[in-house]
Amino acid sequence: MTNILYQNTCEVEFKGKKPKDSWMANWSLDQRLDKFFEFCRVFDDRQDSLLKDEYQIFSHRLHWHEHPFCDLMKSITDNELRLFYTLVFSFSNEHWGTLNKLMEEGIWSTRNHFQSNRHARNDLFQIYYPKGTNVKEWLLSGPHAAATFLADSLLGSVERGERGKWTMMEFAKALESYFKEHQNFRSPLYPCKNTARYIAMAYPHLVDPESILFGGTGHFDGLHQIFGGQNLNGKVKYSINENGLFIPENKQAETWLYQMDILVNDSRNPMREQKYLNVEDKTCFFWKHISIHHGAKKPTKNIPYTWIFSDDFNLSNHSDFLQNIAERNLMYEEA
Repeated sequence: MTNILYQNTCEVEFKGKKPKDSWMANWSLDQRLDKFFEFCRVFDDRQDSLLKDEYQIFSHRLHWHEHPFCDLMKSITDNELRLFYTLVFSFSNEHWGTLNKLMEEGIWSTRNHFQSNRHARNDLFQIYYPKGTNVKEWLLSGPHAAATFLADSLLGSVERGERGKWTMMEFAKALESYFKEHQNFRSPLYPCKNTARYIAMAYPHLVDPESILFGGTGHFDGLHQIFGGQNLNGKVKYSINENGLFIPENKQAETWLYQMDILVNDSRNPMREQKYLNVEDKTCFFWKHISIHHGAKKPTKNIPYTWIFSDDFNLSNHSDFLQNIAERNLMYEEA
C-alpha cells in the first residue's frame, strides 16, 4: 500500500473551519505542485488507504470520462432522453440506482419505486430546491419538463449545424436560466454544472469537454493549498461571452485562470485530456485528502456503494464494467 504523506507541514490558523494558509506554506511552490501531481498519480491506483476506503468522497476516477455514466449513456441517441436522464442523475446527486431504474423501467415504475426506496444521495452538496418542493415528485416531472422544453434548442441545434458545440459553462448557464425562470429555482448552478459535465463527457460532439468548467468551494480550497495567498472562493468575477468563452472580469479571475493554466500545462500533470475539467475536480479531492490528513475534516458516513455505482463497477479497474456495458449494448442492438 502506498499512502500519500504530508511530511514537515506547518501549523496554520483557522477562520471558522477553514485554514487561513496552506499547510505546505513552508514548502516551495514547486514542492507543492509536485505533491499535488503525486496525489493525482496515486488517485487512480486506489492504494492510498484513504482513497481506497472512502469511495464515497473520492468517487470518480482521474479522468472524468471514465465514469460509468458515460459508458451507459452512449447507447442513447435521442436528445430528449439524453438530457432527461442526465438531469435526473445530476439533480439526484448522482444516484446510480435511480438512473438505472428510470432507464430500464421508465417513469411510472420509478415513481412507484420512490415510495419505499431512496431517490437521491444525501451526502453531497445541498441542492436548493424551491421551498415546499416534493423532491420525489419533482425529480421525474421537473427534468422531464426541462428536457422537453430544451433538448431541441440546446442539443438539436448543434447536430443540425445551426451553432457550434457548447462550452460547459455556457451550457450550464443556459440550464440555470431555464430552471430559474421556468421552475422557480434560486440557485441551481451546481446540478446544472454536473449536467453540462456529463453531457460533455458522454457526447463531446455536443458540449466541449476541453472547455472550462468553473469550480466550487472545494476546488478553491485545493488551489489555496497549492498556491497559498488569497483564497479566491467567492471573489472571482467572470462572464461567458457570445462564443461561450470564460472572460475574467477582475484581478482575482485573472489569478484563477493563471493558476489553472499552471496546473493544466505542467509536464508532471498525468491528465492528457479534459485537463481543465479534471484539474478543477482533482483540486477539490486534493483538498479533502490533505484536510482529512491534518484532522481538519472528517470523512462523512459511508452510504451504500450501489447508490453511487453499479455492483460490477470497480473504481480501481473498470475494464470488467466496460465489457459488461459492451455486452449489454450488443444485446440491445440485436433485440
